[in-house]
Amino acid sequence: MLVVSASIEVYPIRDTILPPFTSKVTRTAFASLWGEEPLLGRLGSFSVLYRDGKPLYKRLDTSELLVARAGERLEARVSFLTGESPPVPEDYSTFMFSGTEFNTRVTGIEVTTLENLRIDLPKKFSLKFLTPTLLPVPGRGELLKEKGVKRRYKLLPDLPLALRLLTYDLKLKKIDLIKATPFQIYKWAYRALAELDYHVKPETVLYTVRDGKPSTERGFTGFVLYELLDEASPLKQELEKLLAFALRFGIGKSRSIGFGQISLQPIRK
Repeated sequence: MLVVSASIEVYPIRDTILPPFTSKVTRTAFASLWGEEPLLGRLGSFSVLYRDGKPLYKRLDTSELLVARAGERLEARVSFLTGESPPVPEDYSTFMFSGTEFNTRVTGIEVTTLENLRIDLPKKFSLKFLTPTLLPVPGRGELLKEKGVKRRYKLLPDLPLALRLLTYDLKLKKIDLIKATPFQIYKWAYRALAELDYHVKPETVLYTVRDGKPSTERGFTGFVLYELLDEASPLKQELEKLLAFALRFGIGKSRSIGFGQISLQPIRK
């Protein structure tokens, strides 16, 4: 199986109001460049748009609209899995979104096999949660259902839980990224990953409006500094594979539409 990650740029022809969660524009740009509807399901991930490295989405605590100026460069990323040779996109294309014309182009494509997907994880690293991360708590659903509550995600980072959920999801889809079980990853990561510092905050974001009613999600953004205490364990390689996947596809719920996007940097002190 191949892992494809494409970087794209989007340029509005005129000033325009963006949707509250801008991965919808990324998805449309993908369809325009690749010449087909992005029927990737949960095997793909469409990031939100970025302006100068800052993700664009509407927080519920602000009344400001998301506005893109004519000609400005907005960036995004699309990642997907395929069992065949990846389709070749157009270098440049034009598409319409909400009555506005956009130009878009591909700026880079990375293709690797699932077997070779891995990062070289440093002993100390910073993990940034760029877009709201939605981590469900296993077993909590029934309690919420009894109380008539839609959902309650964790509002604090829990990387061992995120890795457990990602491992479970991959095995459910029969994606053979790692051999360890979800519980093995969780148990080891809980012991081996030490938090050195953090700065996080909860955020409620507007995803869309349906029948005049806002559809929102509440997660967290920010960063956590980690130290890997057990570098000798064979599970370190499993962790490096999971993080390589997460850097392309995100973590937590709704990562296919741009939630749970992360970045990772070594700590050099």
